[in-house]
Parts: sequence; C-alpha cells; structure tokens
Amino acid sequence: MLQNTARNVEQKIQTAPKIETERDNNVHQALKVNNKAVPFSKLEKALVIGIGLISLLMMLLLVNLRTSNAQQQRQIQDEATKTQAVVAKNTTLRQEISELNSSSRLLQIANEHHLTLRSDNIRNISK
Repeated sequence: MLQNTARNVEQKIQTAPKIETERDNNVHQALKVNNKAVPFSKLEKALVIGIGLISLLMMLLLVNLRTSNAQQQRQIQDEATKTQAVVAKNTTLRQEISELNSSSRLLQIANEHHLTLRSDNIRNISK
C-alpha cells in the first residue's frame, strides 16, 4: 500500500505543474489576441473622414470670416475718418460764412464803397 500512495503523490506532483503551465499559456494567448487591433469598419472610416473634412471646412470658414470681418472693420474706420474730416471742413466753412455775413463786415465794405445805410429802406421778410 505504501507503494500505491507514493506513486499517487508522485503522479499528483508531476501533473500539477503541467496544469499551471497550460494555464499560463492560455493567459499569454489571450493577451496576444487582445493586443491585436480591431480593424475599422467602412462606416467608421467614412465617419472619421467625414468629421475630419467637416472640421477642416469649418476651420477654413472661420478664418475666412475673421479675415472678412477685419476688412469690414477697416473699411468702417476709413469711412468714419473721412466723415470726421468732412464734418470738420463743414464746421470751418460755416464759421467762415458766419464771419462773412456779419453786419460789421458788411458795414465796413459799404463804407469802403461809399454807401450809406438808411433805416427807412430796410425791410424784414420772413416766411
């Protein structure tokens, strides 16, 4: 009987490492399988390409809009500068008109040409 038990123990010792090595091999095989990349489907490729193209198009559109916006702002500033110059010129001309129409200047010109002012000849007309 002792022989039988000794053999059983020897057989158990010999079979146990084989099972562990088989398990290790199975784990390594599973890891190798999981490390492989899953290929993209045609739909996924089309979606990625489509989203990329749309993103690129939107970026280009944004740059274009910002450029045109900057150009429009520049034109607005140029027109505002021209308008301010015209307003300043108009103000200067109105001041000159007021100075030329002043009664003291008109009396001075009349005296230079030997003209006199009679109050009975003055008429006020209003609309």
